[in-house]
Parts: sequence; structure tokens; C-alpha cells
Amino acid sequence: MILLLCVFLLKGFHGRKLKEYFFAFFNKGFILSEIEERAPFFNRFSFVLFFFTTLNFSVVSFLLINYFTGTSLLEPPFFGKTLGAVFCYFFLKWSLEHLFTILFSIQAETIPFLTAKKIYTHTLNLWAFPLLILFFYTALNEKMIILLLLFLFVIKVLLLVANNKNLILSKLFYIILYICAFEIAPLFILFKWLF
Repeated sequence: MILLLCVFLLKGFHGRKLKEYFFAFFNKGFILSEIEERAPFFNRFSFVLFFFTTLNFSVVSFLLINYFTGTSLLEPPFFGKTLGAVFCYFFLKWSLEHLFTILFSIQAETIPFLTAKKIYTHTLNLWAFPLLILFFYTALNEKMIILLLLFLFVIKVLLLVANNKNLILSKLFYIILYICAFEIAPLFILFKWLF
């Protein structure tokens, strides 16, 4: 219900922008306009979208943990721990990315990549939300939902690579370092923290 409330708030705050986020996989122009606009994070729309993404990703993570462990950890304290871990992950990752781009004076090179990655993450979660509704309210197979989520994630990665291939190929060592430091290592830390 909270996720649905977030969607209604986002629609009320800026319906056109919500629609553009939803179709960002197909609209590279939206990413370019967001890069030029450089909207501040601390506005109502961005704050609710961040909360929606965090909460939605927490629910997906919670369900995946329950599915792959084969146990039913449907306890509110475990979900609270998952939500806290996902919130810390996104908040610290995006804050550190922004801080390091400023410290190393690489904003001109990395802002398009980081903006596209953030937009595609929000888009992925906007598309995953209907899948969660199907999971809870239909008899659709869990494996089918997981495959669809995996497919959305692969689309996100492929679009990110395709739209930023010049940056990735010219700075391959730094991209590999970035993936290890900001994508893989935090996930291992969260996994250890949760279990």
C-alpha cells in the first residue's frame, strides 16, 4: 500500500516526469534532458522517487532472500533489517559517487554515466512494481517473476553499456575499479550484515 501511495504522490507532484521515468528504457532524450537540467535531489519528486525505489528494492530483495534460502523469513524485524540495509546501500553509494566525482574533478566525464545509471535504476523499480503486485495477488509462478526481474536488470545493464560505450572503453580500468568498489563490494557487505 505504501508503494502505491508513493506512485500516487509521484503522479500528483509531476505526472509527466513519472511517465518519462517509466519509459526511460526507450527514451535516451530524457536522460540527456535530465543531465542538462541537473535537478536537485532535495525536491519532493526526487525524495519520493528515492523512497519508492528503496522500498520496492527492499521488497524484491526480501522475496528473493526468502525464495533462495527456502525458508519463510516473513518476520517484520527481518524486513526492517532488509529495508535499512537497502536504504544505507543506495544512500551511501549515491552520496559517495557524487563526492568522488567532485573530489577527483571528473564530473564532466561521469555525470552522464551516473545519471543514466540512477534513472535506469528508478525505471527498473517502476517496472518491477507491477511484477510484485502480480506475485502477491495472482497464482503466477515465482520463477517467472524472478526471470522477468532478471530480464529487466539485464536490459538496464545493456542500455547502460550501449549508451556509455565510449566512456567505458576509454576508461576500462576505472570502470572495472568502480564496479568492484561501488557495485560488488557493498553487496557482499550487505549480504554479510543481513546474515
